[in-house]
Amino acid sequence: MNGFEFSEHIARPPEEVFAVISDPTRATAFLDNITESRKLTEGPIGVGTTFRETRVVSGKEASADLLVTAHEPNSHVGISTEAEGITVLYDYRLTPESEGTRITWTCSLGARGLRRMMLPMVAAIMKKEDGDHLQRLKIHIESS
Repeated sequence: MNGFEFSEHIARPPEEVFAVISDPTRATAFLDNITESRKLTEGPIGVGTTFRETRVVSGKEASADLLVTAHEPNSHVGISTEAEGITVLYDYRLTPESEGTRITWTCSLGARGLRRMMLPMVAAIMKKEDGDHLQRLKIHIESS
């Protein structure tokens, strides 16, 4: 697999964790590298909802459209994006755990042709940029 996986215990129920991770517009509250996130589609958030996110990557600002690919209340969120021929899938799984929630975040990358050779390098950059994602989420939710 090209990508990475992290897991964290958050001392809040799955409903509270899901409310934050299922709405990318809330990411600006706890992720410093995301400067803007807005919903592009009408209606409630669910499979097919799109967002535009602007973030700082390696010191440069970049925008990407995000697509909700999985939305199972209080248990699973999937979000995909594509940039420069590389597809990224963010998968969040929530499991009730003693006095809180276990969140497992998997980032998987895919590409075709010669771009596949770049995937290990892109995964390493993303892991460095986003490696503290769950710790920041934990601090944000537990301090709310």
